[in-house]
Amino acid sequence: MILLYAWLLAVAAVVVAYVIAGPVWVKRHSLQFRVGSAERRASGAYGEIVLVTFGAAMVWMIDSACPDVTLESIISENPLATLLGFIGVGLIVYVHGIRTAQAADPDERKPLFYTYLVYGIFSVLFFAGGAALIAMLVKQALFDANRLQALAQAAIGNLPGSAASDSDTLMRGLEMSYLDIQLMLSQAENSMTPVFVFLAGIFAINLAVRLTPLRSLFINNAVLLTLVSTMIGILSVVVVGTWTYVGSYASVISEYVDALMVFRQNTPDMKPEYVTRYSQITVAMIDQKSVLAFVTRISSEWGGVAAALGIAQWVVEQLNRPEAKESPAHAEPAIEAEVADA
Repeated sequence: MILLYAWLLAVAAVVVAYVIAGPVWVKRHSLQFRVGSAERRASGAYGEIVLVTFGAAMVWMIDSACPDVTLESIISENPLATLLGFIGVGLIVYVHGIRTAQAADPDERKPLFYTYLVYGIFSVLFFAGGAALIAMLVKQALFDANRLQALAQAAIGNLPGSAASDSDTLMRGLEMSYLDIQLMLSQAENSMTPVFVFLAGIFAINLAVRLTPLRSLFINNAVLLTLVSTMIGILSVVVVGTWTYVGSYASVISEYVDALMVFRQNTPDMKPEYVTRYSQITVAMIDQKSVLAFVTRISSEWGGVAAALGIAQWVVEQLNRPEAKESPAHAEPAIEAEVADA
């Protein structure tokens, strides 16, 4: 419900701000598009409503993808940090807004001053949503690390010791322990889902900005916006992926392989087929420790969606990249013609 109320308040604030600004913001913040050969303009409020809706949808998706963390829990468990965050962002937003209003033409200063007073609510909520996304990703990563460590220790502890009575008991304990560690590694893979959802959302927003009239809201900053947001998304995947691999994946497999080496002392008392199975499990665990194996395992559905959207964004950027209007081959005749005319 908090997310819904915040979205409604942000939409109301941006609509009221554009009404107060009137024609002042039409020339500064409008959606530009073509209908046939005619160039048209529409209120930038439509574009900003779309952007804040995209942002709210991303927060909702991250909230749904995080099994242990919710937006409500982030706020309720950290009330002081939340309040200080709102105050800090609000100061930055309103100082910037007032300075922008004062730098405008004299007849525009008053309407812009009141505009930024209202628009500041939208800006604060928009940045608060971004901060909430990061907070949920970080807290979920910490939850996952603690849970995975507990599961790993349980799987290692289930390996039978030398006190086991017979070969069948040893093998049964080994198989169940191996099952436990595989389930733990599967959960390690799933821990990457929220960050892949985050990356996919960034790519989707970037595509919307680059391919639709939303681009005109940012004038010359559309390319910079997509570049910075893409770097943030990729960096988040790299950081969480490294954290998961080093802290919850490779280290756990190393501990389990060490435990298997200790279990080896039981092999003289085991049936030949059981020894073969023990060897297969040990080799499989060693193979799974590689970075390539980890990357392969975390390639879930959302990882595929993020990759597809990332490729689509790259293609769009290449197609929209500014190129020379003429190739050198075409330019030379033009230069010669100008010289001949002279």
